[in-house]
Amino acid sequence: MVTRTQKIRVLSLLSISLIVFLYVLFLLVGKKIMSRNDTYYIKLQKQSVTGLNIGTDVKYYGINIGKVMDIVVNPEDISEIIVTIRVKQGTPIKETAQANLSYQSIATGLKQIEITGGDNEDRTLQPEEFITAGSDLFNDITGKAEIIAQKIEFLLNNLIFVTEKENSARFIDLLSQLEEDSRKLDTLITGANDFLKDNSEELNNILRKGSVMIDNFSEASLVAARTLKNIDKKVQSYEFDSSLKDLAGILNKINSKDLEEMIVSLNSLIKQSESTVTTFDRTFLQGRNDILRSIELFKETLENINEFAILIRDNPDILIRGTNGDE
Repeated sequence: MVTRTQKIRVLSLLSISLIVFLYVLFLLVGKKIMSRNDTYYIKLQKQSVTGLNIGTDVKYYGINIGKVMDIVVNPEDISEIIVTIRVKQGTPIKETAQANLSYQSIATGLKQIEITGGDNEDRTLQPEEFITAGSDLFNDITGKAEIIAQKIEFLLNNLIFVTEKENSARFIDLLSQLEEDSRKLDTLITGANDFLKDNSEELNNILRKGSVMIDNFSEASLVAARTLKNIDKKVQSYEFDSSLKDLAGILNKINSKDLEEMIVSLNSLIKQSESTVTTFDRTFLQGRNDILRSIELFKETLENINEFAILIRDNPDILIRGTNGDE
């Protein structure tokens, strides 16, 4: 027979189990039912949703804000896939934001919704509106891979062109020519170094002299500048202006008649000078022979005197005995 104590224990155990079950049910279902979410839609145009499943996370710059609730084909346009998402109520999603498909893991191929973009001043989307779809990451990678493949193909074609027999020979000739030119350049540099080494003292002397010449030229330039400055002062002085005025007055006093008489007098003077030069030239021609003869006689006289002086120096007795005298 069941006692009262046993009944109380059974009822207590059932009550505790029911309480635990209700608490777990509340944690699993009740919290989700009581929580409020906003629903948005994403329209994907010709993008593969492989790896995107219902219940997949929806993130905003890496923050988990909701879940994917449904994925269906647009009955009005079969090239479009409409994805329904629910995010936490009050999550600000801007009109300029974009929903992109991104990989949760490349190894598993699972995808998720990543919302990015939007500025504070942009309009906030209302629930039940469409979020602009972004580009497909796989398509971007594919497009970049195609561009890379094209560049690699272009590079390979260039390598094939370069490695052809004719081009290889030209390339080898070019390398040989470059090697020869490099040797010539090395020889030239070596010669230049040797020249500078052997003539360093002379070059230093030339540089010093050049420096001195530059200093002298600079000093001469300063002197010339001072001279020009003094000349400028003289030109701008009162005495120079007075001299110019006096000269102008003299020129004004000379009239045309006086100038004509002056020219006639100058012509007469020039004619008399020409006559004098002609007379002098004739006189000089007439006396030139006499002058030359006198010079020759004078030269002979000097030679005789010189010879007589030599005889006296060698034999002073000649003054007493004569050239033919006896002892």
